[in-house]
Amino acid sequence: MFKSRPEVVLLVYGKGGHTAQMQRFIDNAPDELKNKKLVALTDVKAENPAFIKQFYCVEARDKYSYVKNLLVFIVYFFWALVQMSRVMFTYKVTGMISTGPGVAVVPAAMCRLCAIKVVYFESWSRIFTPSLAGRIMYRIANVFFIQHKSLQKFYPHAIFSGRL
Repeated sequence: MFKSRPEVVLLVYGKGGHTAQMQRFIDNAPDELKNKKLVALTDVKAENPAFIKQFYCVEARDKYSYVKNLLVFIVYFFWALVQMSRVMFTYKVTGMISTGPGVAVVPAAMCRLCAIKVVYFESWSRIFTPSLAGRIMYRIANVFFIQHKSLQKFYPHAIFSGRL
C-alpha cells in the first residue's frame, strides 16, 4: 500500500519572516536537498512553485488574545493532525525542516514518533529571548539551529548557523 509513495522532505513554516527564512533556506539549500522533492505544511495561503504540494494549516495561537488561545490551539491541534496524516499517507517523508512558529510543533512530534529526522531554525527575530515554539522544538528536534549567538545560553546544545 505505501510502497509507491514518493519520497519528500517536509517544510513547515509560518507567515511573514518565517516564510522569508524558508525561502532563503530553499534558495541556498545544501546539495543533498537540491535533488529532493519538497512538500510544505504552512499557514500561508500563497502557493510556492518550489513545492510539489502545499498543505494549509491554521495558526497555532492567536497572538492578540489570550482568551481565544485555547480555542485556537484546539482547532490547530486537530487540523494539524489531519493535515499531517494526509501528508504521511500521500508521501514518504524522509525529513522535516522548519523555521517556525508554533505551527511546527504537532508535525514535528508526529515526525519524531515515526522516526523521521526533524531540523528546526529558531527565528532570526529572536536575538535576546527564546520563542515559545523554540523552547518546545528544542526538546523535539534532532538538530536545532540558532541564528544569534546570544541565544546559546538558552539552547546550550544548539548549533549557531548565522542568519539564513
